[in-house]
Amino acid sequence: MNKVAKRTAWIVGIVALLLVFSWFRGRPKELMVTTPQKRDVIELVVASGTVNSIRRTAVGAESAGTVATIEVDEGDRVTAGQLLGQLTAGETDARLAQTRAALRAADKNLTAEQATFSKIQQEIDRLRPLARAGQVSKAELDRQIADGEIQSARVAAARAGLQQARAEVNRVAPEFDRREVRAPFDGLITRRLVDPGTPVTAAQTWFEISELGESEIEVETDENNLGKLRVGQTVIAVSPAYPGTPLRGTVRQVGPFVDSERGVVLVKVTPESLPDFVLPNMTVDVSIEVRRSEGGLALPVSAVSLQARPPHVMAVASDGTVSLMPVTVEGRNPDWVAVAGIAASQQVLQEVSSARPGSEIRPVTAGDQTATAGRPGT
Repeated sequence: MNKVAKRTAWIVGIVALLLVFSWFRGRPKELMVTTPQKRDVIELVVASGTVNSIRRTAVGAESAGTVATIEVDEGDRVTAGQLLGQLTAGETDARLAQTRAALRAADKNLTAEQATFSKIQQEIDRLRPLARAGQVSKAELDRQIADGEIQSARVAAARAGLQQARAEVNRVAPEFDRREVRAPFDGLITRRLVDPGTPVTAAQTWFEISELGESEIEVETDENNLGKLRVGQTVIAVSPAYPGTPLRGTVRQVGPFVDSERGVVLVKVTPESLPDFVLPNMTVDVSIEVRRSEGGLALPVSAVSLQARPPHVMAVASDGTVSLMPVTVEGRNPDWVAVAGIAASQQVLQEVSSARPGSEIRPVTAGDQTATAGRPGT
């Protein structure tokens, strides 16, 4: 082959390569497409929260003195009225014992005087008909009546003595009771601030108690979620320490104000019940169900432009032309978006931003990719 023929062959080859390159370059781009699927889509607001007692209180003795005994420790569960600790008795114990002994003696004395009066009254009742019949003298009857009046006065004095003794016990007993510290309700001892031998003043705090039966979960979430949150929504809370035991509850309160510095709003949740492992200030992961779409059409999140107003998808026509199609969002989760205003057979771009409106593509579905996965490349 001469030089002219060789040069001609090189030129023809280069031209052919340029034509092939130009054809491939002008060929529509292959893009993944998808169609809406029927599925349930549950939209959640997810945040962290803490379990707090609605009722918390500090308790201590009403009197000053020195701590004698401590019956409970931090972390102990207590019942209403349970003895938690007490002051040293001092003179109060002896005074209370003395007044109670005097009360018992006064009660016995009144019983004896009433018994004597009853006997005298019975004798008077016996003598009256005999005196009327002349079988006994009137003077004997009068002596019995006089003895009855005297005994009645003794009964009245004994009754007054009993009342006085009871009043003295009632005066001293509260002072004795003020030595004791008792639980005001069923709860958990969260702090213990004194030990035996500690000098304390009146009403000084000995223990802090939280009522577990009346607890709530406080959640802080972004204020952008405010429009989705409603009282009564279902809540699932999970402690990271006990992931297998979720807590169910409902939203009790939203707000009432927004923390503008941090951009958060407070949500209060009432749990249905609390397992024994729950402790005050325990951290839980909270999921609030704010919207639910059951059995509707849904698309992958990547296929919907959620930030646009209105939200839209990129619809693909039968000839491969891409166009913008507005849709109504009826719910979403991290993976799926429930949509309305679109046919179940409508193909849309799987990545909404992968092509512009008016462009032409070659649609590729997941099934197409699977069918060609084993073929060698060209």
